[in-house]
Amino acid sequence: MNLRSHALSDIGRVRAENEDSFLHDPGHGLYAVADGIGGLPAGAQASQTAIAAIQDIFSRPAMFAKPDYAAALAEINERVFQLGRTLSARMGIGTTLTFGHVSDQKLHVTQVGDSLLLRVRGGSIQQLTSEHNIENEVRQRIARGESVGLVLENRLALTRCVGQPPPLEGEHLEFALQKSDRYLFCSDGVTRMVEQREIAARLVGCEGPEAWATALIGLANDRGGYDNSTAVALFVD
Repeated sequence: MNLRSHALSDIGRVRAENEDSFLHDPGHGLYAVADGIGGLPAGAQASQTAIAAIQDIFSRPAMFAKPDYAAALAEINERVFQLGRTLSARMGIGTTLTFGHVSDQKLHVTQVGDSLLLRVRGGSIQQLTSEHNIENEVRQRIARGESVGLVLENRLALTRCVGQPPPLEGEHLEFALQKSDRYLFCSDGVTRMVEQREIAARLVGCEGPEAWATALIGLANDRGGYDNSTAVALFVD
């Protein structure tokens, strides 16, 4: 099984700063996207700190011998949380985080927030991670039989992020890699501007992950580039 990958981030056409960060480390099988939380200060520092923490944690031989993804997330969160106490004691700082680790022909994924992991398999696209926002939380509570309301203008507000006071609950998922799988880690600067069916369609004619990532970010910018956009594409051959 051969893996090809590419990462690309763009400031867009409106924002003054790129608050997205990514990790692209094929040698260690690590891929990630982090998006600094809008409305909080120091978004770039928050996302950069999360990515740096992953690199530090996975530089330890013990993590490769027996990875503990929950413990890794707790440490990442603590680092961002402590930085927030320094940079913004009243409000804190925060970032989304979706990161994957390839090991034993599986993709191990840890996710918090609304940066997504998508997979195209057999021509069909599937969203593999959830968006941790008010709208989805309300839907889950309604499904449990609770009576709750939803204020539409707040429906996309995040309910959890890296950098919040601990403990932080994240999603920990595992996917078996199959030949011809196409994975995309991306910030909402991509998914808010490009529909999932279009993301899959853009694979047609793309010779590799660089062409796919470039096409998606280009399309997001063509449609206004209202946010930073980041794509980490992983091809399984």
